[in-house]
This record gives sequence, structure tokens and C-alpha cells, in this order.
Amino acid sequence: MLIRVFIVCILVSYTVVNLQAQSNWIEWKEDVSEAEEMSGWQEQYEFLSELAEHPFNINTITKEQLEQLPFLSDKIIENILYYIYKYGPMVSKKELLGIEGMDWQTRRFLEDFIYIGASDKEEDKVYWKNVLKYNKQELLTRVDIPLYMKSGYADHSEEVLEKYPNRKYYGNPVYHNLRYRFQYRNQLYMGLTAEKDAGEPFFCKYNKKGYDFYSAYFFLQDVKKLKSLAIGNYRVSFGYGLVINTGGFSFGKSGSLGTMNRFGRGIAKYTSTDENNYLQGIAATYKLKKRWTLSAFYSFRKKDARIEDMFIRSLKTDGFHRLKKDMEKKNMVNNQLIGSNLTYNGKTVELGLTGVYTVFNKVLNPDLRPYNLYYPRGKYFFNIGTNYKFFLHKFIFSGETAFDKSDKIATLNMLSYSQADHTSIS
Repeated sequence: MLIRVFIVCILVSYTVVNLQAQSNWIEWKEDVSEAEEMSGWQEQYEFLSELAEHPFNINTITKEQLEQLPFLSDKIIENILYYIYKYGPMVSKKELLGIEGMDWQTRRFLEDFIYIGASDKEEDKVYWKNVLKYNKQELLTRVDIPLYMKSGYADHSEEVLEKYPNRKYYGNPVYHNLRYRFQYRNQLYMGLTAEKDAGEPFFCKYNKKGYDFYSAYFFLQDVKKLKSLAIGNYRVSFGYGLVINTGGFSFGKSGSLGTMNRFGRGIAKYTSTDENNYLQGIAATYKLKKRWTLSAFYSFRKKDARIEDMFIRSLKTDGFHRLKKDMEKKNMVNNQLIGSNLTYNGKTVELGLTGVYTVFNKVLNPDLRPYNLYYPRGKYFFNIGTNYKFFLHKFIFSGETAFDKSDKIATLNMLSYSQADHTSIS
């Protein structure tokens, strides 16, 4: 038995070493250590892996595409675009070191995401006849089998469970998820995610259809003037998140100073197993002019909540449905959300205007406690905000200011100074 475990460890180590040898950019985030950051890094890893599998043509690359690479500072992005504008199309990746401020390590990371192609955009078009022929499909699964017994799985008599129904989980202790992904280049994505948490029943009791959570998405991007189209489950983040941010970013200490003033990714596909932080419906971003884009999104979904006296006393966000008290809160309220964003992306100025309106089918009215005196209350809510970013020589001033239906104002601002391409004070 020990010999088998040793062989498996050797094989896993060999696989990891080879993966790192082939992907230089993995070193960029090797400092991730806190458990709460791991889930976010896993999603970012998948996102960057997709970009690396379908690299950008450096000779037709855009500012928006470069901003997807978190290891590039705003100054380096500006220098890359200026180099191509001044000297014309690149003929070799070795030219990257000729870009002002480009160091050896950043060049290694960037090489995984680009290739040298023609200077026209003909090869970036989508030919639908090739979608079924040239695609990538993956089926991933994860199974967790605990080697110890939690008290929630202990046996109790029927009399005890009738009196204390929340002492025993409905299901077995095995965690399981299943994920299917379809990808054509870096433009078309489809997927289905199914998850069963430990303690939830599987193909029995209230889960006759198997898993407790299902998530599906269709995502299309960069097709002529259509920047993105999402159907199913998706995420939205604009500006710095004061108006809307469904899990797109955080100000954790592992964040890069060079990219702290570059956040909202707009509309993105949703591939996570998180049962709370997403929208469900349709969303799209359309390019109006060269520097103007317009986004609109609509969502309708059911949410878990504790209902008392026809009021929503609290929203349940952990996604667990293992006990009777969990099931009493499952899908108890309907939530509709509609929003829009208008963005201007200039050379020295970036501006955005975002508005979101959301409504519940019951009144949100948490029990009054000292810690929740300023929680939102009511049935209808809206937020409007503007985000901004100004480039002033070596200074960057960025931020967002927003207000709600009660005319309460929130603002978040940052001033950064960069004396050199890889030195920043914020």
C-alpha cells in the first residue's frame, strides 16, 4: 500500500514539474497561501490557462486584451501598444525586450499569452463551420471522502430525530462535483456544473434529480462589435464594485500594487461551484464606437432566505442544504435585477457610468441589531455610480463614487505614482 502511495506521489510531482516548466506565468502567483484566497486563485488560474491555450496575436492586440493579464502594469501596456504603433508589426518574440520597461521576467510571463501573427484581423474572425470541428471539451470531477465521522452523521433514534430534526444530515458525507466545459478558441464557451455538498442527499429525498446545485452557461465574446454575450449563469463587475461586483475581484493583500487601479472585468462567464455569487439570465456588451461600449444585463433567480411574518429576515448564502432548517430556507424568495453600464476607454481618461435596479418579491427587513442598523431594508433598491481613471504623466488617479435610493453616498479613490516602470507608490 505504501509503495502505491509513493508511486502516485512521484507521478503527481512529475506532472506538476512538467506543467510549471511549460507555463512560466504560474510563478507569478506562487505566494498564494491563505485558504480564503485559494478559491479566487483557482478561478483566475482557469481563466489564465484558457488565455494561454488560445494566445493573442501581438500585432493586433488591444488594450482591453492586455488588461486581462494581471502581471502587466498600466505603464507596460501603454509601452507595448506604443512600440507596435511606432515600429510596426513584430517579427519575433525577442522584440519584447526592446519595449521600454520590459524586464526579463515579465517577458517570460507574456510569451505564454501571445504569438507572432499577421497585422490584419482576418484570423481573429469566428467561422461557425469550424466550431464543432476545432474545439476543446473537458469533463472534470472531484470527490472528497472524509476519513473521520462528524457528529452530523451519527445515528439517532426516530424519537430523538422527531424531536430534534436538525441533529442529523439528510445525506452521506461524500462531497462531489461534476463540470463539463466546451471551448472554441477564446471566443465561445459553454458549460455545465453540478455539485453535491457533504451531507446533502443524492438521488433521494428532496434531491430526486441528483445534485443539489446545477449551473449552466453560454458565453460568446469578440465577434465583430459584440464584445460579449452571456446566457445562463454569469458574473458582472464594473468600476471598483461600489454598484455591482459578483465576485470579480477583492482588495486582498495578495493583490498586485501595479494593478490595484484596474479592476472591473465587465460581463464574464460563471464556472464556479459557489451557489450564491452569480446572476442568472442574459447579459451583453456592444461596441458603439471605437472607444465606447454599452452593456446591459437582466437576472431572475431564487434565493435562500429566512422568512418570518412575510418579511425577509436574512439571506442564506452558504449554499448548504443538509438539515431541515436549511430546507425551510431554500428558494424562498425571488430576486430580479436589471442594470446597464456605459464605458469610455480613452488614452488618458477612462470613464464609466453604471446603474442597477433590483427587487425582491418580499420585503427585506432584518431583525434590528446594533450591527445591522444600516443594512438595506425594503423591497426595491437601486444604485447609480460613476468610475473614473485619469493618467497624468507618472500619476494615475482612479476611483468610483456611487449613491443609492436614500441619497447615501459611497466613494473609493486612489492616487498612484510610478517613477519607474516597475515601481509604484499608492
